[in-house]
Amino acid sequence: MRLTFTACMRRVLLLIIPLFLCTILFANDSQDGEKITLFEKAVPLKTVFKKITSQTGIKFVYSNRLVDDEQKVDVSVKNASLDEVMQQIFYGRKYELQRTSPKSVVLIVHEKVVSSVTPITAPTNDVAIIDIAGTVSDVTGEKLPGATVLVRGTNKATMTDGEGRFRLAGVFANAKLWVSYTGYEGEEVKLQGQRELNVKLQRGENRLSEVVVAYGTTTQRSNTGAVTVVKGEQIQNLPNRSFDKSLQGLVPGLQITNGTGQPGGGVSSMVQRGVSSGVDPFTNINARNPLIVIDGIPVSQDNFQRVQKAGGTPVTNPLAQINPSDIESISVLRDAAAISLYGSKASNGVILVTTKRGKTGRTTLSLRSQMDVSYLPKRMTRSIPSQAEYLALLYETYRNTNPTLWTDAAIRKDLFNKFPYRVLGSDTSFYPDPAWTDAIFEKGAKTFSNEISLSGGNDKTIYYLNVEYTKQDGIVKNTGFDRKSFRINMENRPFNWLTIGTNTTFSYNVQNVTNLTETESTYGLISTLSPLNPVKLNNGKYAFSYGWGGPVTPITTNPAAKLEYDVTKAISYRGISKLYGEASFLKYFSFKSSVGIDFMLSEFKEKSDPRFRVGTSNVGSIIESDVRRANIIANNILNAKIPITNKHNIDFLLGQEAQIISDKSLAGEVKADSTALPTYDQISSPGYVVSSLSGRSTRQTLLSWFGQINYGYKKKYFISTSIRRDGSSRFGSRELWGTFWSSGASWIVSEEPFLNKSSFFTYLKLRGSVGVSGNSGAVNPSTKFDVLSQGLYADRTAVIMTTFPGNSDIKWERTFSWNAGLDTRFFHDKILLNIDVYNKSTKNLIYQIDLPSVSGYRTVNDNIGDLRNRGIEVSASANIISRPNIRWSLSANWSRNINKLVKAYVPFVALQTGNLVNEVGRNYNSFYLVEWAGVNPDNGKPQWIDSSGKATTVYNSAMKKVVGKPQPDGFGSVISSIGYKNFDLNIQLYYQYGNKVLYEKLMIMMNDGASAFINQSAAAQQYWKKPGDVSDNPRRVLSNTDGGNRASTRYLIDGGYIKLSNVTFTYSLPSKYLSRAGFSMFKIFIQGSNLAIWSPIKDQDPDNVNAIGGISSPYPNSKGFSIGLQSNF
Repeated sequence: MRLTFTACMRRVLLLIIPLFLCTILFANDSQDGEKITLFEKAVPLKTVFKKITSQTGIKFVYSNRLVDDEQKVDVSVKNASLDEVMQQIFYGRKYELQRTSPKSVVLIVHEKVVSSVTPITAPTNDVAIIDIAGTVSDVTGEKLPGATVLVRGTNKATMTDGEGRFRLAGVFANAKLWVSYTGYEGEEVKLQGQRELNVKLQRGENRLSEVVVAYGTTTQRSNTGAVTVVKGEQIQNLPNRSFDKSLQGLVPGLQITNGTGQPGGGVSSMVQRGVSSGVDPFTNINARNPLIVIDGIPVSQDNFQRVQKAGGTPVTNPLAQINPSDIESISVLRDAAAISLYGSKASNGVILVTTKRGKTGRTTLSLRSQMDVSYLPKRMTRSIPSQAEYLALLYETYRNTNPTLWTDAAIRKDLFNKFPYRVLGSDTSFYPDPAWTDAIFEKGAKTFSNEISLSGGNDKTIYYLNVEYTKQDGIVKNTGFDRKSFRINMENRPFNWLTIGTNTTFSYNVQNVTNLTETESTYGLISTLSPLNPVKLNNGKYAFSYGWGGPVTPITTNPAAKLEYDVTKAISYRGISKLYGEASFLKYFSFKSSVGIDFMLSEFKEKSDPRFRVGTSNVGSIIESDVRRANIIANNILNAKIPITNKHNIDFLLGQEAQIISDKSLAGEVKADSTALPTYDQISSPGYVVSSLSGRSTRQTLLSWFGQINYGYKKKYFISTSIRRDGSSRFGSRELWGTFWSSGASWIVSEEPFLNKSSFFTYLKLRGSVGVSGNSGAVNPSTKFDVLSQGLYADRTAVIMTTFPGNSDIKWERTFSWNAGLDTRFFHDKILLNIDVYNKSTKNLIYQIDLPSVSGYRTVNDNIGDLRNRGIEVSASANIISRPNIRWSLSANWSRNINKLVKAYVPFVALQTGNLVNEVGRNYNSFYLVEWAGVNPDNGKPQWIDSSGKATTVYNSAMKKVVGKPQPDGFGSVISSIGYKNFDLNIQLYYQYGNKVLYEKLMIMMNDGASAFINQSAAAQQYWKKPGDVSDNPRRVLSNTDGGNRASTRYLIDGGYIKLSNVTFTYSLPSKYLSRAGFSMFKIFIQGSNLAIWSPIKDQDPDNVNAIGGISSPYPNSKGFSIGLQSNF
C-alpha cells in the first residue's frame, strides 16, 4: 500500500514521541554514578571483574597477553568508582581504561602484572593533614582538563578543571597520588609535604584515539581506512557561519572554493579527491559534493531557492542552518574502506559530523560571545577608474574613431545626450565623481553571535543543551543572515543493558540577499557602471534606471536604489532529530535501532519595484515560493565484538536501512497592471494578475542492507571487509539495485621485534584498501520519466508534448578505487607524517546531453563515459618547541589530483557555455577557447591562432582548443601555532596552484570600445595607439567590432594564489585566578580573516569563483576582524 507523506509523518511521530518521553523520564533518574563495594582477598582477577559486572553492568575487554586474569589480588573498597578500584588493583603499574560505550570498557596494561598486590595502608595519625593544589599537563605544557587525581589507598579523588587545575583537602602529608589521563601514562607522585604540585604526563604509546566512522566508532590503531579528523574547536570561532566553508585547507584532498561572500551563502565547489560525477554543476552542484552525515542522519544540501546564481554558487546554504559551535568533531572519510558502508551515496566522499555530548561529572555552564566587523577588501576597487580617468579614456576612444568629427565640443554634447541623468556643476562639468562603492558597501558590517550551553550528567544520564543567536550584516547594504538555533543531546541508561537517547536541533533562519541578476551583481555594477551616472540626482532622489540615447532606453538599474527598494528574502525552518535505543545481550552483542528526520521548510519572497522597469513592463511584481522537504531515515544494526583468544579479535556489523525523501513546492508571481507597487496583502486585490503559478511534488526511497567484518590479530594486523546492497527509486526497474563493497588491511609495523625498540620510529602503520561506491545523487527523481509540457497548436488547440524524454535504462555512477597509506610518528611523537596515494575510476558518468532539434526533444540524461582520478595526499605536523612556557608547532598538508576523461560513450560533450569541453585524455570540464595571439602592431587589431597555427584577425577563423583546467595541480595549507605561557597565536595559510580561471567580467571591463560607455578596468588604459606600438590591448574605437572582447585566452588567467586565511590571538586566564573569579575556563581572542592574498589576479579574490572556474563578479568575500570570549563555570 502506498503511504502519503502525511501518513508517513504520522507513523514516524508515533514512534518518536514515546521514545522522547521515555528519554526525558529516565533523564530525571537521580541515581548516582556506579558505586562498587568489594572486600576480597587473594581472588583471581577475573573474579573481581565478574563481581564488578554484576554490580554495574560494565563489561571488560582485554588481552590475556597483557592482563593475567588468573592473578590473585586483594581488593577492599566501599562505594568506590570504577577508576578507584582499578587504581587499587593495578597499583604502581601503567594502564589505560577506555570506555567504548556506557557499559563496555577496554583495559590495556602496559607492564605485566605481578603475582600479588600489597594492600595500601593509611598513614599513622601523627602525620600532618594538608590541603593540596596543582596542575596536570603534558610534557609540552598543555593543560589536561578532566585528568584524575587519586589519593592512594583511599576513595578520595578529584578531576582537573578546564585549565588542568585540581584541589584536594584533608590529605596526609606523606600520601601518594596517582594521576592519570586517557591516552597518557599514569604517574605516581609522592607528596612529602608538598602543597603545590605540577604534574607532567607522558603520552601513552598505545593510546586509544577514538575515530567516528560509518555507523560507529573505531580507533586510530585498528582503523584500516583513510580518515581525517577535524576537532570542533578548530572551526567554532571562525567568522564563517557555515562549517563547510571553515574546512578549507584543513583536510587533505578536500578542495573547497568559497564562491560567494553572501551571508549565509554556500561554497561553489566542495570536491573530495577530484570530480567523480558527470553532473553539470550549473544544474546540480550537490551531486558532486561529499555526503554529509550529522549524528547518523544524511542531511540535505539542496538549495531550492530561485536565488541560486553565479554559475552554481548557492546564495542560500542549508548547512548554514547548523550552529558550528555544536560540533564536537568532523571525520572526513576518504577511501573505499572508510566510505563503502554508505554505498550508493559515497563516491564523492563522506563527511561525518558528530555533535557535542554531555560528560559524567559536574554540570558545566558555558558562554560564548563574538563580534565580527567585515569590510570590502581594497583589492576589489583597485582597478576601478575615477571619473577623470574614465573621461580621459572615453575622449580618446571618440578621437580614435574619427578625430575630425569628434572634437571636444562634439564629444561633450554627445555625452550630455547619452547621459540624461547627469549631475552638472556650475561650470557645466560633470559633477561630482559618484561614490558608488560607498553607496553599495558598508564601511564595517557587524556580526554578533552569542550562545549559552549546559552540559553534564551522571552514570545514568548525560546531556548537552545549547541556545544560540547570530545576527550577521553583509558588506553589501541591506543584506544579512540571522540564525536562532537550539540543540538538545541527551542519553539515558535506564538499565545496565539498555541505552536510549536523542540528538535534536531546531533553527530559524532569515536571509536577505541582493535582488540583482548575475549581470547586475553588486561588484559587477560598481566596476562597470559609468561614473557619469550619479547615485542620486540634484533633488536627492534616486534615478532608478540609467541609459544613453534618451531616458527611455535604460541599460541598467541603479544598484543602490535596488538594494533599498527591492526585497529578496529567504526564510527557513529546519529541524534535525534522531532518536535511538541500544540493547546489549549475550555478553558480546548489541542491537541498535534509530529513526531520524531532517525537515526543512523554506519560504522565498521577492518584491520588485516598478520604477526599475520602463515602457509596457513598467509594473511591480511579487514572487513567492514555498518548499517543504522531509528526509526520514531509519536503521537497525546488530553489532558483535568477540575476543576469540588472547591473539584474535573479531567484530561484525549487520544492518538494514530505509530512507524516504519527500519534496513539495509551490511558486507564484503576481504583477500589477499599473505602476503601483503591490504589497503582500494586495495580491488577491483587483488590478493584480497572477502571471505564473507552478508546483511540484516528488517522493524518492532508498532501501539498503549492509554488513561489515573486522578482524584483528595480535593487535597489530587488521583486516576489514564490507558490503552494501542499495535499491533506489530513482532508477528504472532494470537498474533498480546496486551492490557496493570494500576490503581493507593495516599492519602496525612498529610492533614488530625488528622495529619496536627503534629510537627513530615511535609508530609506523601501513594500510591499504580497495572497493566500489556509487552516486545515486547524480540522477534526479524524474530522470526515468518523460517530462511533459503544455502548448497551443495554431493558437487554438491545447496540446501536451514531451519536452525531455525519460531514460529508465540509465545506470548507476560507480567508482572503483584503491588507496595505499602510511601513518607514522618520529622521535617520540615530535613529528607526525601521513601519506596516501589513490586511484579512482568512475564508470557510467551521467550527463544531460543536447539532442538535435529534428528529434523534437531538447535534452536527455544518459551515461556518457568513464573518468579517472589519481593523486597523492601528504600531511605532516611537528612539535618544534615543547617547553613549559614556550610552545611552537607547525602543520601542513599538500594534495595533488590528476583528473582525466578516459572514455566517452558519445563523441563530443560540451557544456552550454561553450567555454568548457569534455575530451578523452583531458581533464573533465577543461577550458575550450580560442587562443589569443596578441595585438597586430601594424593596425592594432586583435589576433588569435587559426587551425594552421598562424595569427589571424578574424575571430571566426580561429580554432578552439583545450587551453587549461579549472582544477588545481596542487593545494593545501600551512598552520603555525605559537604559545607563550597563557598566550597563543595561530596563523593559517591556504594555497593552490596550476589551475586557470576565466575572468568573464573582463570581457566587459576590457572591451576595446565595443561598449565604450561602460567603465573599464585600469589595465584598459594601456592600448594600441599607432602603427608599431607593442601593446597588450587592441585599439579602442566606438562600437568596436574587431571582436577583441570575445571569449579567448586573453581572459584566461593563472588561478594560483596564497591566502592568509586566518590569524587568531588567544589569551587564557591563568588557573590561579580562575577559581577566584568563579570560572573553570576563561579565554578571550581576537582574529583576522582573509587578511591578504598573493595572486596574479590583482582586483579580485581568486577564491571568488564559480563551480567551473569562472570569475563573474558575484558577492565579494569580505575581509574581517573579530573579538570574542569563551568561559566555563
